[in-house]
Amino acid sequence: MSTFTIRPYRLEDIDAVYAAADESREHVAKWMGWMTPEYSREDAVKWVEHAVASWERGTEYEYLIIDAADGSIAGSCGLNHLNRVDGVCNLGYWVRKSQLGRGAARQAALLLRDFGFGTVGLNRLEIVVAVGNPFSRKVAESTGAVYEGILRLRLMVGEISHDSHLFAFLNPAAKVAELCLR
Repeated sequence: MSTFTIRPYRLEDIDAVYAAADESREHVAKWMGWMTPEYSREDAVKWVEHAVASWERGTEYEYLIIDAADGSIAGSCGLNHLNRVDGVCNLGYWVRKSQLGRGAARQAALLLRDFGFGTVGLNRLEIVVAVGNPFSRKVAESTGAVYEGILRLRLMVGEISHDSHLFAFLNPAAKVAELCLR
């Protein structure tokens, strides 16, 4: 298995981000609403600017997945939909077509888990996977995230609602009420 790391987006990543997304239109579009047939370099500009600004504000933590062997972009991942009151957020990922099957998403998810618990101080990280997306489900299962069931109409991809599998990482250091079951 290859080694991957993650790092925050930088403005100079725009062209490489667009190239990774453009290469991956077919497999990403099925599960990610932002990938449309019209996805353009300008969309990549807006996304990278958003990712950089939201990181600086602490409202989202979007990362690039980097192949440690050559420094190329293998995909993207992030912690978003942060609910700081309850210490919960979404953990998401996608991998470019040429990097599929090499462990990039799994390694990125584990690095995000450690960041979310250790640095951000969250209690719960949720991975929401559309029913019918076996690749993302396999990634979630391979990380050791706990499977919690199917949520009806939980995920929108474009204009289509999907039932979704819910997986979660629970922070072992979280203060837990006596009656909470682990």
